[in-house]
Amino acid sequence: MVDGGKIERTEDDDTREAMHELPYGIYVIGTADGGRPNAMIADWVMQVSFRPRLIAAAFERDSSSLARLRGHRWFTVNLLNQSGNGMALAARFVQPADASKVRGRSDEAAARHIDKLEGVDFRLSQRAPGCPILDDALAYLECEADEFVDAGDHVLVIARVLYGAPQNAGEPLTSTFTGWSYSG
Repeated sequence: MVDGGKIERTEDDDTREAMHELPYGIYVIGTADGGRPNAMIADWVMQVSFRPRLIAAAFERDSSSLARLRGHRWFTVNLLNQSGNGMALAARFVQPADASKVRGRSDEAAARHIDKLEGVDFRLSQRAPGCPILDDALAYLECEADEFVDAGDHVLVIARVLYGAPQNAGEPLTSTFTGWSYSG
């Protein structure tokens, strides 16, 4: 609403702004399909149980990684590092593999398929077969999906942690550090 040239804030504006303040880690979720590894950026990952060790990760409904995960059930979670090339990796993986998902791109740019793992050092998980573990990740988890729960405009995947390990020194890359937000 406009009152005398001034835009009034709504309750939704206040709520969106408050939700932008919730900090979260920046993760790369690795999946595989037909022996081909893939990866995507994820913000909403958390531990939900000690025994058994369970985590939850949220995926957009039209995510190609979610489609792979529904068929394969295995995935890796790579926590990015503030130091080194953590920001560069985050910027690389925030792009969707299907460039047409980003509105406003030219027809030529939208037709591109992006191999986000090209030029990235990684190895394939043995416990989560075919899924990538990034060499530069601060830590990683190997997981098997147990449940797929519809949650608003996302799907929450609850998974058993099969194994995990820290692999580099540093601090976790977080939304507070990057200044990015995927909320509201």
